[in-house]
Amino acid sequence: MRSRHAGTKFEPTRLTGHRGALLALAIGLTAAGPAAATGVSDADLQAYRHALALKLQKSPSPRDWALGSQLLDTRSGSVANLRERALILQKAARTAPRDRLVQTLWANIPLQDRHCPAGLRCADHRMALARLDPDNGVAWVSTIRKEDPRDTEVVLRRVAASERYNEHLGQAIAAWRDVFRRYPPPLPAVRPVDSADPSTAIGDQLDLVFDEAAATAVPSTASLFDACRKASHPNADARRFETCGKIARLMMGRSQTLIGRLSGVALLRASHAGTKADIDMVRAVTWQYEQYLKIEPATDSIAVAKQNHLNLIQTTDSEMQAIQYELRIWGVPLTPPTGWKQTIDGRQVEPLDEIRGPSATAPGPQPTPPRVARPHA
Repeated sequence: MRSRHAGTKFEPTRLTGHRGALLALAIGLTAAGPAAATGVSDADLQAYRHALALKLQKSPSPRDWALGSQLLDTRSGSVANLRERALILQKAARTAPRDRLVQTLWANIPLQDRHCPAGLRCADHRMALARLDPDNGVAWVSTIRKEDPRDTEVVLRRVAASERYNEHLGQAIAAWRDVFRRYPPPLPAVRPVDSADPSTAIGDQLDLVFDEAAATAVPSTASLFDACRKASHPNADARRFETCGKIARLMMGRSQTLIGRLSGVALLRASHAGTKADIDMVRAVTWQYEQYLKIEPATDSIAVAKQNHLNLIQTTDSEMQAIQYELRIWGVPLTPPTGWKQTIDGRQVEPLDEIRGPSATAPGPQPTPPRVARPHA
């Protein structure tokens, strides 16, 4: 599904040319939540988000508090609002220690140590999801800190040894569907003027559901890439990059979002840890991405198709299962034909080549990016 509400609120995520948007987001240019698309009143949308955030803070549900905190404006430089969000999440996390979505938001809030609320060590909040879901590699990503090289090595090994890498996007979709069911957005005020399905408000509300769910579930991998990019650590022990290669393979094979699998490809390339044994998996991930780009505009233009897409993700708790199902429906094989190569900026690239320069984050040609899960800020 294509994001119609993303890209204008939080710099530097604007990426108006869209090229490279997915992996640029994956390695650190992250958004804190949906924003108005071209032709939509940003003021109207932000007013709705702010009002909804206040309503959710009055709820008896800690999950509502946490989800509502995501709606606060935490753009770069807004330290006061970020601290307010941290206090809300701290309260929710203490009240609902077993709620995975609450702990995900608490772990992933981009709060620097000096801005942690009084009496709180930032390390405690970063470990929130790892304590709850220790066998899930994605739960450890937010605990990586470049300021602590020794601990980074420990965390990288922990991620590499994980059995799963599940962002649980389906759970987040269910939660945000419930929010928007209880507090319907003012759709006429936020509907994009270029909506492909103007006859119904359903598609627009589904767009908002997906955008918020993706921001909830998918963490930034900036710290992971900082630790694993071989060019940034020329004197590091080779074993670090072997570990990073294992993490990349975990993400390519086990991530349940397309952005997670594409990030695995990028991580393998950045760490220079790829071998011939990785080529088939790299080709499969990039092939599925490029083929999904071709069918996504057709499925995204019909509200019922969007609804079915979200239903699949919610039912399976896996964006990848939904995408692969849709590829099969369209008669697209999940593995590329012999001789196929990924194309970036009109040129073919080898599966293990690190992409540098302007296309360093581009997974392939994408005139309009599909609606796939984006990392949390």
